Amino acid sequence: MPIIPITISYRKEELNVEALIDSGASMCFCPIEIGQAIGIQLEKCPKGDLTGVGGTAEIFIHKLDVTLEFGKHRISADVGFGKFDFHGFSFVLGQKDFFENVNILFERRKERIELHLPI
Repeated sequence: MPIIPITISYRKEELNVEALIDSGASMCFCPIEIGQAIGIQLEKCPKGDLTGVGGTAEIFIHKLDVTLEFGKHRISADVGFGKFDFHGFSFVLGQKDFFENVNILFERRKERIELHLPI
């Protein structure tokens, strides 16, 4: 699985997490507990639905800064917070805001991932 370290931040709070790069995910998302840990008042966030292989989950949506650990590049992303149970990672990087802004090269045989921000 392509997993990378990232730092998510909200106001002055930061949290280092392991993130799965998922080209099949429509947006970035993570468990509610992550949002609570960095101080987001989720009850004040707009609600939406996130549909995937496991069905549909209600999410709270909030914009966060996501710092990618390669060269400390920062992108801003709408993140969905919901009732998710991940194993081996705690954040999913999806199409909206991540794949739209980052060029990704997967080399499975070499077990290597390259991330590039367009100039």
